[in-house]
Amino acid sequence: MSVPVRTVRAMTPPSRPCGPAPLPAPDEVNEEIRRLTEEPADARRAEEYIRLLTLRTEAARSSTAWTKAA
Repeated sequence: MSVPVRTVRAMTPPSRPCGPAPLPAPDEVNEEIRRLTEEPADARRAEEYIRLLTLRTEAARSSTAWTKAA
């Protein structure tokens, strides 16, 4: 008795316009940082904290530039 073999196609990622992904609002990043600080301290948390601080800095610059231009 043989089992039929099913072929599964790999999903292609959704296309998006060229360019970087939009930055989240600084408040959204701050909320992620608050959630992160509730986790136990370890190397992964430290790396994620640095990533989020960098993202918050970029988001703040972006929102400030937009506010000044408007």
